[in-house]
Amino acid sequence: MHVRKALQARRRRPLLVVVALGLAAAALAGASVSNGASPIVGKGGGFGETYTAHASTLAKALFQANLLPSNPTARNISLAAFHRAEQKVNYDLAFKCWKNNGCDTGTGGKMTVAYVEGFGENVYRQTSKMEFILQALTYPDIGHIIYTSAHSDLNQALADFRAAIAKHVNLIVTYPDFGDAMLPVFKEATKAGIPVATYAWGYVSGPGTNYTTVVGENTCNLGKAYAAVMNKYVGSGDIAFLGGFPGNPLSLGWMKCERPALKKSIHVVATEWTNWDPSKVQSVVAGILAQHSDIKGWSYEYSAAMAEGAFAAYKAAGVPFNSVLTMRTDDSVLGCAADKLHNPKLKVFYYTGGNPQIRVAFTAAMMKLKGAKIPPTIVFPIQLQNQATRDMCAKGYPPDADATSLVPLALLHRMFPG
Repeated sequence: MHVRKALQARRRRPLLVVVALGLAAAALAGASVSNGASPIVGKGGGFGETYTAHASTLAKALFQANLLPSNPTARNISLAAFHRAEQKVNYDLAFKCWKNNGCDTGTGGKMTVAYVEGFGENVYRQTSKMEFILQALTYPDIGHIIYTSAHSDLNQALADFRAAIAKHVNLIVTYPDFGDAMLPVFKEATKAGIPVATYAWGYVSGPGTNYTTVVGENTCNLGKAYAAVMNKYVGSGDIAFLGGFPGNPLSLGWMKCERPALKKSIHVVATEWTNWDPSKVQSVVAGILAQHSDIKGWSYEYSAAMAEGAFAAYKAAGVPFNSVLTMRTDDSVLGCAADKLHNPKLKVFYYTGGNPQIRVAFTAAMMKLKGAKIPPTIVFPIQLQNQATRDMCAKGYPPDADATSLVPLALLHRMFPG
């Protein structure tokens, strides 16, 4: 996933990315704290946050330290979140909290925060869950952490959301697997004064009105970036799209924008949904190959599922994996599988998995509670990486984990042993 030596070199540099007083004040002008007093913005901070982060932290999460949101306020919120990611917390408590789907933090804090999942049953979501817990543990005024997963059931997802509202939690972070079907509960939480923030560009209609904010890359731009790769490296022929849960905003976002940006000589011959399940990816890819043996490109989000499903399907079909892959996550297993295949005709391009985006969503919601004006979208720029020049096979990482996660490696090994 990463060129290890380059990343280690970045870590040795003491450079800080700092938002100066003037920028912070300008970005937060007009906001007020909940008690009506004027906001106090110190040197690089305000609303209980510090807007600084080491370049090494940013480079690990974003590939490059300068790939921050262009909006000044969104940039400040992101820096505040990454600053907290650098703080040491009780990892034993974090692991216990992760394993038990919530915990008492032991601080005596009066606040309760909730991560309400529609689907949490893969490594990516479980890593995001740990990012959420680690971020929460940096706030002493948070006394309780709640986590729920609806296990892919829309009705349960709605019920879990309403249960969190009934418990008067202080904030909710989520990924809306079911898209606008979640709007009723988003509105209910907002009406109750509970900030709701999504990550991984979990776009539901009306950010800033129906809920607080959506964090992530603009998935339409992601689709255009995918198309640029296909146009250059495929040129002409058949390609296929794979998505997660039917109707989820991440898949729909890039699909609707990749298709019209493709050359007319490139044909999307299949669009299938996989629920981000490797076994379903295998069956879907096998079915597509049975009808179109010469698929020249695949666009998808989940690199691990592609590695654990598509490679097996190609092997079973006896078809050489001569394709261009455009992926969203940087799961180590895909890079390692590609390296092992030693096939120069298999080309892989990928984006950051974005697990740390949940930290930004969390901090945005916390700042909202303290009176900060939060932009409806917090958008990170997109820079696809080429497996040939930046190997996503991160030695020592659990296979399905993303090296762009800010969860410490030792903790990842406790979470995913073996």
